[in-house]
Amino acid sequence: MFEAFVLVCLLSNPTLCHTLADIEGPYKNKEMCTQRAYEIAASLPSFLPGYVAQQYRCTKQVKGLDV
Repeated sequence: MFEAFVLVCLLSNPTLCHTLADIEGPYKNKEMCTQRAYEIAASLPSFLPGYVAQQYRCTKQVKGLDV
């Protein structure tokens, strides 16, 4: 299982960044996780105007920590 995280930074101040954690996951494989990260990036202007997605990460969950 994989969890998606997206790093977003303010366009007017690129040193002001935040990590967004996806609330729809976890995902069964890395491809699904990556697809979700791109969806988050595409919808970013609607939710956080002025921010841009810089990076994403799909982190494999440690076994036994599935919620």
